[in-house]
This record gives sequence, C-alpha cells and structure tokens, in this order.
Amino acid sequence: MCEEVFTMRYLVTGCAGFIGSAFCRYVTRSIPDATIIGVCRNSNQKHLRRLEDVLWNPRFTLVYKDLSKDSVLDLMDKTDYVVHFAARTHVDYSIKEPYPYLQDNVIASINLFETAKKCPNLKRFISVSTDEVYGEILTGSHTEESPSRPRNFYSASKNAVDGFALSYYHMFNVPIIVTRTENNYGIYQGTEKVIPVFVKKALSNEPLPVYGDGKHRRRWLYVDDHVRGILHLIENGKSGDIYHIAGLEELENLELAKRILKILNKPETLITFLPDHNIRPGHDRRYALDVTKLKSTGWAPKYNIETGLPEVVTWYVKNTWWLD
Repeated sequence: MCEEVFTMRYLVTGCAGFIGSAFCRYVTRSIPDATIIGVCRNSNQKHLRRLEDVLWNPRFTLVYKDLSKDSVLDLMDKTDYVVHFAARTHVDYSIKEPYPYLQDNVIASINLFETAKKCPNLKRFISVSTDEVYGEILTGSHTEESPSRPRNFYSASKNAVDGFALSYYHMFNVPIIVTRTENNYGIYQGTEKVIPVFVKKALSNEPLPVYGDGKHRRRWLYVDDHVRGILHLIENGKSGDIYHIAGLEELENLELAKRILKILNKPETLITFLPDHNIRPGHDRRYALDVTKLKSTGWAPKYNIETGLPEVVTWYVKNTWWLD
C-alpha cells in the first residue's frame, strides 16, 4: 500500500480561537491534501468545541504550547505554511491589564519569527493583524500605506507585532505577509462579542445594550471569507507586504441590533441606549479598510451581510448552549 503524501502542511497558532478554528475547519474540509498542526495554549473545553469537527481527523494534530515561552521549532520545521492567529484580542481587558498583551502578543510573536528564521524551507508565514492599528477614520478608508495610529493597548500590541514581522522579512528574508482584517462574524464567536450578545439578549427578551447614540460604525466580514483570503494570499501574495482582508458592508451598531431583532422576530423596543460615559476608552467611532490591493489579485468575498448574518444568527438559535 502506498503511503499517502500530503503536499500542504500548515502550522496554525491560536487554533482554538474564533478565526483560527474557522481556518482549521475550512482547510480540513476543503483541501484534502492538507495537514494541520494546531497550536493552542490551554485546554478550555468550550473553546475546544470549536474544533470538534476536526479533532477526529487524522490530518489534524493538536499541540499545547505557550508561545511566549515554549519552542515550536520541531513543529515549524515540518510545515510549509505558518498562519499566526494567536493573540489576546479583548480591548477592554487590555485597558485593565496591558502587560499580558506585551507578553502574549509581542513576545510570543517574536519567538515565532525567530523560529521561522531557522526554517529555510518555510514557504509562507501569515501574521494576522487588525484594522485597529490605524485608529479611527471618520470618512473614506485606510489603505495599506496609511500610517498606524493605535488608540488602545490591544491595537498598540498588534501594531508592534506588525512592525517586527516586516522587519524579519527585510532583515532575514523570512517570507512573512501581514494581513489586517475588520470585524469578523460567524459561528462559535466569543460570547462577549456584540453579535452573540445581541442574540442571547434578544432570545431572553432582555434589553440589547447600544452605547452612546448607536452610530459607531463597523464593517463586517464573514469569517470564512477571511479564511479564503488568507489561503489566497498564501498562493498569490508577496512576502514583505501588507494586505487588507475585508468586506465593504458597513453598519451602525444600532442598525446591527435592528437587523438581529428582525431576524429573530423580536421588537425594536428591546434596544436600550447606554450613556456615552459607559463607552470604554479607545472605543473608536469608525474603522474602514480599502481592499483594492487584495481584490486586484483575484479575491472577492462570497458572503454579504444579507445572507451571512441570518445564517449565523440561526446557528446561534440552534446552538444556544454556546451562548451560556
């Protein structure tokens, strides 16, 4: 019997996170000649439920590592592509405790970049970042050439990671691409995020909290479109470059609440406005990314908010255990 040969070997950090787990699920079901080594720091059982569709798959291996302390050379040396999702992402927590964001975002990433420097056969390293590094933009969209102006500790830590990533490319020719994305949505999202919060509140007929005047604006991207963008850049991107992976669908927070209530057939009277002083520091009014560069390489999102949001809300209705 011939031994099966896998031609695409991925190392995925933060594999039990919202976007990392979506990447693992998508790759295992869509790329039959791919293997994944997924790295996460702890065995949070609820987070591991995000991987229940792939844990049984012989092409997926789960490894526990603290990336700020542990070596992954033995893992990276056996892979073709690194996709680095692992990060602390909660802005509110970063305001209360900034030091863990230095350790788990910046130091951990530098350790990975140092390891990649020792892997000459590595074909691509995707370092996943955020639109928040630019700070708010009230009109228009940030391009990849826009200056970064982070306005909270989380975005400051990600901006530092981006700088180190590009430096490792320029100094050591590590094949790194930095991607920046916007608000993603999808199944298994963290229950402190706005869409799961709104769904849970609406299902219980509780007030949906909308801060300030509800006119803070965000653009939204279905998480599988983000995954497809990363896979597209692995094949078509240019090392040492920054690319935006984003959609163009923009909603005020108030409009998002109304749409979710409409999907659930709940009244808009559930919306409750909270005073401006409840808004956390660094809560930017608007983010927006220009995606011309990525689209010019042939990528386009498959989902729009009209099709994606009802699908996701319906999943939460059928899986209310996740919202607990």
